[in-house]
Amino acid sequence: MRAFLAIEIPDDLKKYLYDVITRMAARAKGIRWVRQEQLHVTLKFLGQIDQETALRIRQSISFIGADYKPFTASIKGIGAFPNRRRARVVMADLEEGAATIKEIFDDMEIGLSTLDIESEAREFTPHITLGRAKIPGPLLDRDIEPLERRQFPVERVVLFESTLKKEGAVYTPQWDIKLGG
Repeated sequence: MRAFLAIEIPDDLKKYLYDVITRMAARAKGIRWVRQEQLHVTLKFLGQIDQETALRIRQSISFIGADYKPFTASIKGIGAFPNRRRARVVMADLEEGAATIKEIFDDMEIGLSTLDIESEAREFTPHITLGRAKIPGPLLDRDIEPLERRQFPVERVVLFESTLKKEGAVYTPQWDIKLGG
């Protein structure tokens, strides 16, 4: 299965962000926007793994559930990777809770290293991907929709299976690790 680890966001935040995406899509061209049901905070893309590896991953990072309690995160504005002049990814930046998500990621990387899963080469920045540019280009101020500061609960880390279909990827939760045990 093609898989990734992520933090789910609640449906009301997905709807709000999708409304923002809809308004931005009317102005910013050349971007493949994320569908509402696909919005989440990606922690790590794992690629193709089998069921046995998925279970070993769960065992190697299960300590996260005991080490972290549920907390609150918030969105703060629109940004881009690698930057707004050459935007490849359009995203909602996280503010509150971002440092804790980064700590979870760092601890997760340590746990996954015991399985010889390669660590990320780039610095991890907690965010919610809103769209991906087909060809990197500038994300202009006029194309950016202001974001309300909205909070959301972070309660679990989820392993999602990503099934590619002609209408787009479908994400199916396989298991989760609940924060706070």
